[in-house]
Amino acid sequence: MPGVDVTVFGKLSDFKAALESSPPDAALSPKPVLASLNRTADIQGMMAGSDAEQYLLVSTRALTKEMLSGLRYGIVDLVERKSLPKFVAGLLGVSAAPEVQRVTKIEDLLQLLQFQTADAVLLPERFRSDFESRSKMTFTILSLSTAKVGLVAVTFLSERQPVEGAIRRLPKHVLADLGVDEWK
Repeated sequence: MPGVDVTVFGKLSDFKAALESSPPDAALSPKPVLASLNRTADIQGMMAGSDAEQYLLVSTRALTKEMLSGLRYGIVDLVERKSLPKFVAGLLGVSAAPEVQRVTKIEDLLQLLQFQTADAVLLPERFRSDFESRSKMTFTILSLSTAKVGLVAVTFLSERQPVEGAIRRLPKHVLADLGVDEWK
């Protein structure tokens, strides 16, 4: 994005601290991250006409919807630590907040299954084939109607015009990396 300084954060806590201490002109993040920071989407990423993506439940053991309440889950940290179990319960469509192992990258989810520190992991459907190709383990995949997560969105904290123009001109391959095909 020519003319725009971009800073990337690998941890939600670092992102939150930066937004509070020296607010940027804009923040681009998955919608649940913005919501956890009490920010609304000024521009919403869309993929195939939807503002949310399907998450899959992946495990090395057989899964049924009836057993979901008693499992340990792994997920990329999208909301603050205290809120993550409730967020996962919502994705699973269960009332009790489960035990959750949080990671910072999709590829770290595989280790949770390999070392059996999680019984199942939640990941965006678009990462399924890459996830499966990285291991020789056999996976059980469960798609739940409740497991939809808001796509990347942008919130503006000050100067909107220069940043918005740069975001709307991002090339298609960058949009694909962000998991969107257009902005609304």
